[in-house]
Amino acid sequence: MSELEEFESTLNSELDKLQKEIDTLSKKEYNQRNQAIKRCTDKIKSIATLIESFELEIGNVDRNQAQRFIDSLKAINQRYGRLKNELEFKKNENSTQENLFKEKQQRPADLSQMTAQQAIDEGDQTQAKAMNALANIITTVDKGNELADQISAELDKQISQLDRMYDTVKDTQTTLKRTAKYIKYFARQVYTDKLLMCLMGAIFLAILTLVILSALGIKPTGGSTSKGTTTVVSNSTATR
Repeated sequence: MSELEEFESTLNSELDKLQKEIDTLSKKEYNQRNQAIKRCTDKIKSIATLIESFELEIGNVDRNQAQRFIDSLKAINQRYGRLKNELEFKKNENSTQENLFKEKQQRPADLSQMTAQQAIDEGDQTQAKAMNALANIITTVDKGNELADQISAELDKQISQLDRMYDTVKDTQTTLKRTAKYIKYFARQVYTDKLLMCLMGAIFLAILTLVILSALGIKPTGGSTSKGTTTVVSNSTATR
């Protein structure tokens, strides 16, 4: 395995691990989720470094050899960007839940024990926090929509690739059928040529046989009989 293939395998493996880690974030408790998000963030940075190294290595090889790895790099970058956006979505979602959790803890047990000004201040703070939480929710929704658009674009791209592959296979099948017809046609021509060659060979052998017989002085039997008959008739005439 070449160094580029090792880079490619390592990147795909790291992306698979990151995908599994992100998928399990929503199933973890609050503290475990924060630790998992930190691990995912560190892994994102590590993968970004690997991608940069992979890109540099591709630039150092022959262009024809690098083409396959260029396509692989594009796919890896797309997958990396999708996972990065998905992690940001999870982080914003976790931040919103964290703010709501802190608000619940900071809320006074009994509002009747507060003065009017304290109640007003508390209301203002609650309203401001609610607005911030709403803004975070809107940001999270926007990021989710962006992620969905990216996934949709990637799916459309894959569908287009499958359509092109289908068209290519269909064209190949058509070409193969046309080639098969040509092969049958040429095969018939070859058989015809062989028959003509055999016929010409037979004619040539017949002519050669006649030439050899003529050279040896051998004549057909019918001719000899005719000559003998003529001689007999002449002798009979002379006797009379």
